[in-house]
Amino acid sequence: MGGIYTVKTDQGEIFKCFARGKLKRNGEIYIGDTVSVVADKEGIIEDVLPRKSMLVRPYISNIEAIVIVLAPVPKPDMLLVDKLIIGATEQGVDPIICVNKADLDGAEDVLQQVVRDYEDMADIIIISTQTGQGIDTLMDKIRGRYVCLAGQSAVGKSSLVNTICGHQKMKVGDLSKKGERGKNTTRHVEIIELDDGTKIADTCGFSMLEMPLVDPTSLHRYYTDFDEFAVHCKFRSCTHSDEEVCGVKTAVEQGKLSKERYERYIRLYKDLKRRWEKRYD
Repeated sequence: MGGIYTVKTDQGEIFKCFARGKLKRNGEIYIGDTVSVVADKEGIIEDVLPRKSMLVRPYISNIEAIVIVLAPVPKPDMLLVDKLIIGATEQGVDPIICVNKADLDGAEDVLQQVVRDYEDMADIIIISTQTGQGIDTLMDKIRGRYVCLAGQSAVGKSSLVNTICGHQKMKVGDLSKKGERGKNTTRHVEIIELDDGTKIADTCGFSMLEMPLVDPTSLHRYYTDFDEFAVHCKFRSCTHSDEEVCGVKTAVEQGKLSKERYERYIRLYKDLKRRWEKRYD
């Protein structure tokens, strides 16, 4: 915060550090980085060690899993979920989807949509921080690992951290009255360490996320529910966009594939294609 980094040493000592000028200028330090430091009058971060994984916005490195939190309110942004899963898969990070607020009306509908779209791509859990439903199942999947919580504001990420920690660790927000949009109560990224070795990074709520730049012709690999219909495409290299004979588009027309999910795929495909064509500009 404010150009000051909190660092924990191998000996368990926690202290404040500043970054060397080059690292600070280039913005090359991510939450979760393993760094080399020197202690003089003040701690100085000298270098960043190689990362095992890296996500951009939130800028977090070395996580093993990302817990994507959804809820019936606010309305789930499934395009954001697509981007998070693709970004995580690209980095070798395990995606876990938590449908929170199971005690509210509409939670089962969200769960059914998530299962339909992501059953083969992520672990899916329905939870409630109010009743404790599903919390043990979630803990079985993240115990002893370094994970990141991500999702829209007001889906209950901070409440989930509180439930896991067993005390009021994070400030809990509420929905604003205008449009049921969440107030962003997490204003920085903090790594919370539990006694069992679990580390949780709670991120700011956000509604926009830029996907990592991948070859648009390979985007379909992240939509595994397309596979059984893609065998009917005329061309093996079919992108399921502008081709006339496409098994995926036919399945959408016949109601065998979700029209909404396919439309999100096309939106991402066009965006990636535009960025890919300009990658050397």
